Amino acid sequence: MKHLRIIAASSLTVLGVGLAVFTIFAPAPSSTATAHHHPTRPVAGEPLPGAGLDRILAAIECDRPSVQVDASELRQVSCRTGAGRYVVMTFTTRENQDAWYEGARAYGGTYLVGDRWTVVSDPKLLAEPHARLGGRIESHQH
Repeated sequence: MKHLRIIAASSLTVLGVGLAVFTIFAPAPSSTATAHHHPTRPVAGEPLPGAGLDRILAAIECDRPSVQVDASELRQVSCRTGAGRYVVMTFTTRENQDAWYEGARAYGGTYLVGDRWTVVSDPKLLAEPHARLGGRIESHQH
């Protein structure tokens, strides 16, 4: 069972980090592309993220999020605003967040990390959401 958890955590880490990196560095979608807003919904029996997805999206002034991952362990949303691009992850448990974060650090980058949520973006874009949401800003070299 322990090996299965390690494999699951590693798979989620690789998927989440890969999508986050791809989203931040991918070209912006064309103006004809449509984005869909998916409201935050709790997973039965699981604790809710410390800062809800709607609150995080409001803090980064994202009005057209694009859901990339909607799994029982995490939700990953990409958003492009006038300031730049953000990737927001919310996790159902602290353990899921810790597993994702351990793998993500190997890829480098700057993260705004809170209680069961993480925002990935350019370092200069994280100061304002940090002031609104709290958490801590961490940078790691690749």
